[in-house]
Amino acid sequence: MSSGAKRVTAFIRETTPGTTPVTGDWSLLKRSSFGLGPTQNTNDNDEIGGTRMAQGLSRGTVDVGGDVATKFRWGQHDDFLASCFGAEWVSNVLTMGNDRIAFSVASYDSDVGIASIARGCQVGTLQIEVPNDGDITATVTFAGLGWETKADDTNYFPTPVDNAGELRYGFKEVSNIMLNGVAGGSGFCIDTFSIQFDNNLQTQRCIGTGSAFAGANIPTTFTPSGSITLSWSKAAWEVYQKQFSGATVPFSFDLVNDEGTYSFDFPEVQVAGDWPDGGNTDIIQVQLDITAADQSPTITRAATVPATAISLLPATSSGAVGASVTLTATLTPAGSTDVVEWESSDPSIATVASTGQKTASVSRLAAGTANITAKVRTFTATSAVTVTAP
Repeated sequence: MSSGAKRVTAFIRETTPGTTPVTGDWSLLKRSSFGLGPTQNTNDNDEIGGTRMAQGLSRGTVDVGGDVATKFRWGQHDDFLASCFGAEWVSNVLTMGNDRIAFSVASYDSDVGIASIARGCQVGTLQIEVPNDGDITATVTFAGLGWETKADDTNYFPTPVDNAGELRYGFKEVSNIMLNGVAGGSGFCIDTFSIQFDNNLQTQRCIGTGSAFAGANIPTTFTPSGSITLSWSKAAWEVYQKQFSGATVPFSFDLVNDEGTYSFDFPEVQVAGDWPDGGNTDIIQVQLDITAADQSPTITRAATVPATAISLLPATSSGAVGASVTLTATLTPAGSTDVVEWESSDPSIATVASTGQKTASVSRLAAGTANITAKVRTFTATSAVTVTAP
């Protein structure tokens, strides 16, 4: 018998769709389910035999495809997103294109020695689900051009490389969410949301090849869409009203953890939804379906560069009540993407407020001395701020 824990899945990008490269690294595919496989299509045989016994089924085409469910991690989905968008990442920005990006996706059940490989796999749809508790999930739906399997205790791939981030993105890693120019958490509360990128793939059959598999999977209209559940408020009502005019609104959000940031930007989405209702113990919520129009969404990625040290200038300063001073932190390495956190030892004497990734403004309130601490990861630096009487 076989255990799901013993199935290893991996993928490699193809140069020619449908042909597995003979060299190159395979990437480990972490997943919670693996539904990629063949489907044998059949047709009823309507022949009439010598008796009234049915004459069996005729074998038709074979479709290769299915869903692979995963947790969203830094780095694991970049190639799949590129395949779905039909474009390469350019300067860490992805937008819609017309490239055909395909993979060989293989599995190996090590406890029973059974292996499989699907070739020419393009991403037809990619859906990201953001819950109000727990991990963010991604479901990748592949459509392939060929399938092969064997049970001779050998594999289709060498030991794969784990290119996925260690940290999963969860609901707490969602930030900077904006809808119709209003920040989530202020004008309205977003309960859950999901987004989906759909290529509306069409299968092309080719008579004369002697193959039951697809000749090609052709992307048609690229349709980004999704669903957002909002607590009912005036800001939510203003978005809801847009469906009657057909007007579009912008929608954007970031996924941020210590390994990297993905910024999703939908310049124009149209909305649709029903008038909300609720019982006497319910929170009234409105569910809005969104569909991107006219402009392609973009995804921007930025790897986190961790700081290994911090210094702060000026180290000391003096000024009268009412005066202010700007503090600037210097991070090592210079390209660190960490954001500095600030704290005053005595806010009654001097308060501090961040004005940027590495800067802060200190306001002098009363005579005395306060130490301003700048912190990044486990590293700190201080500046002594003296306040004199006016």
